[in-house]
Amino acid sequence: MGKVVGIDLGTTNSVVAALDNGQPWVLPDEEGSLIMPSCVGWSSTGSLLLGTEALRQYGAAPERTVKSIKRKMGTDQKIKGGEKEYLPQEISAIILRGLVELANSALGEAVTGAVITVPAYFTDAQRQATKEAGEIAGLEVLQILNEPTAAALTYEFRSPETEIVLVYDLGGGTFDVSIVEITAEVTEVLASHGNNHLGGDDFDQRLKQYFEEKFLNSHKVEVTEEPAIEARLLRAAEECKLTLSEKTFTKVREAYLGSKGKKALHLELEVSRRDFESLIEPMLSETLSAIDRTLEDAELDAEDLDRVILVGGSTRIPLVRRLVEEHLGQPPLDSVNPDLCVALGAALQAGVLAEESTESILVDVIPHSLGIAVVEDTPYGMRSGIFSTIVPRNSVIPISRSEVYTTATDNQETVKVEVFQGENFIAKENVPLGSFEIEGLPPRRAGELEIEVHFDFDLNGILMVTATEKSLGTSQSLEVSNATTSRLSTNQLQQSKAEIESLFKP
Repeated sequence: MGKVVGIDLGTTNSVVAALDNGQPWVLPDEEGSLIMPSCVGWSSTGSLLLGTEALRQYGAAPERTVKSIKRKMGTDQKIKGGEKEYLPQEISAIILRGLVELANSALGEAVTGAVITVPAYFTDAQRQATKEAGEIAGLEVLQILNEPTAAALTYEFRSPETEIVLVYDLGGGTFDVSIVEITAEVTEVLASHGNNHLGGDDFDQRLKQYFEEKFLNSHKVEVTEEPAIEARLLRAAEECKLTLSEKTFTKVREAYLGSKGKKALHLELEVSRRDFESLIEPMLSETLSAIDRTLEDAELDAEDLDRVILVGGSTRIPLVRRLVEEHLGQPPLDSVNPDLCVALGAALQAGVLAEESTESILVDVIPHSLGIAVVEDTPYGMRSGIFSTIVPRNSVIPISRSEVYTTATDNQETVKVEVFQGENFIAKENVPLGSFEIEGLPPRRAGELEIEVHFDFDLNGILMVTATEKSLGTSQSLEVSNATTSRLSTNQLQQSKAEIESLFKP
């Protein structure tokens, strides 16, 4: 295996790290920057822009710039880029390819494999899209790793005593909280929870709405609805947010946002940190509820936590630290740069998988329950489509679990096994993973024929489901795999890979 790296593929920014003599370090670009904006664009002449260059043109040409693609991962939504349309994983592949080029230059050798991080609460489809992005970028994806887990690996407590650590990860587009148990070099995840659509982008949007409300109150005219103006206001909101993390007041000035007759109208106002905090506190309260649910899943109280770690750029907001400290009763740690620690942890795990010299050992969990749709007898009669959990969320992987079910009708000849991922009582409200049938069942009365459904979930994210009719031993199986199946066909993957490769040719 060639050189391997750890990659934090973020909503707002992305980072790549590698091991040097067993220690992780973040790879800088040619200008010394450790962070690359997760932004892709095309210039007016059609040439590719990536990272900072793409972000610079966003305010003037949002129609040629793509931001926050991570929020669309796992969907089939097409994104216009240059002269063609791209799937979300193809845009992410461009970002990953840019990081690989950076790493090749910094390391002086070719990178062939990577551990790529995702939010702990990402669904199977989102994880699969992330893996495909890595493959399109020309990487062997060694593992899709949960971001809070990666961050926990970075903190080398190395205490002989077992420590319980809560990782609070609030980034640009997603939020996760995980509780991990650390004993010397072993890091075991006990529970995770989160929200795939909560982060700094939402704070920017709320500030932008606040600007528009102030503009309307001041001029009695709404902000002109144009993509370029929308982009400028979002950029101003992000700059305002960043400034208010360090200062208590800031001035916002944006020219030509509308007109009244022939008069051009501008936005000029002072925003206080208190104003900003009042806008985002309702969203942050959701993160505190997630903390409580994670503690409940881990069967712990706040008093049982030895340490609290802050991860993600949005944790630089003073209100975040204050709320977390008040809620858990202890000051959180951010001694490792919250923007970098996920990539550093991913590099450590990449080293483990590549058998490089490192002492870390990771024990992870599945973020969502796995089960099947069943028919249940309720006080209101038989009801179909009920979700029966076989592997509960936060189960340590690898794991094997079985449950026995019976037929629902007399002389039933076929049983359909539908596999889902999620927490909803109604099966179809969860994420479908696949289905199969067992046919030729012997004639029996309802409830007399037993079907054993067995789930195997391994470290590579491969789920094998096997259903066996016990009297005759007839069985069928289904493989749901992040490692061996793809939402894109092999030909589609190869075609996408070739197209992305062409974008980076001189």
